[in-house]
Amino acid sequence: MICMVISLVLLGCYNIRTGETTIGGDISFTLPAFPETGSNAVQVFTEMHYQPSYRVQERPRLLPPSESVPVTGKEIWPTTTEEYRALAIPTSAKLSYNKAKAQALYDINCSVCHGVDRRGDGPLTTMTRDDNVTLVLNKGPYPADLTSEATMQSTDGELFAFISRGGRQGFSSALRSSASSSPMPEFMRLLVEEERWWLVEFLRGR
Repeated sequence: MICMVISLVLLGCYNIRTGETTIGGDISFTLPAFPETGSNAVQVFTEMHYQPSYRVQERPRLLPPSESVPVTGKEIWPTTTEEYRALAIPTSAKLSYNKAKAQALYDINCSVCHGVDRRGDGPLTTMTRDDNVTLVLNKGPYPADLTSEATMQSTDGELFAFISRGGRQGFSSALRSSASSSPMPEFMRLLVEEERWWLVEFLRGR
């Protein structure tokens, strides 16, 4: 067996990495492979990841260009506070607004921190153990009181920015092109644009 492998290597028709062997272009079969890396130093029987049908799937995916536009349209992000402040709830979001769906979005995504009554006292801020040690959000920045005068005086565009970028802190980080350290998620990664505008409308309606 070893002599045959050596002979095939010398003839140039044996691939030592995959074990693929051909003779005269008409005969092909697989011999033991000797890969550079792998779980085994010598593979007497070739493993699945050497099969062409599997190996094709391991190739890097061809991703779209970074600035390509999806067929559903691309969300355009303002770059300054003034541009965000000037944004208004789009007509399409107003026409599609559904209070029950918006309430469900708030209950699922927001109430755990901001509370059912929007006062910033959700379960994560008051969760305690038997020894009265407060867990999770036990130091700032704390969830905003969404009923406060400061919140209500924010424009629709600012509220949209806070929801999308992770609160005031996350929004500030985004304007500086730095990573957000806010405990609030950036809901631009979790909710579509229309749903975030629904939440703005919901806060206004309440």
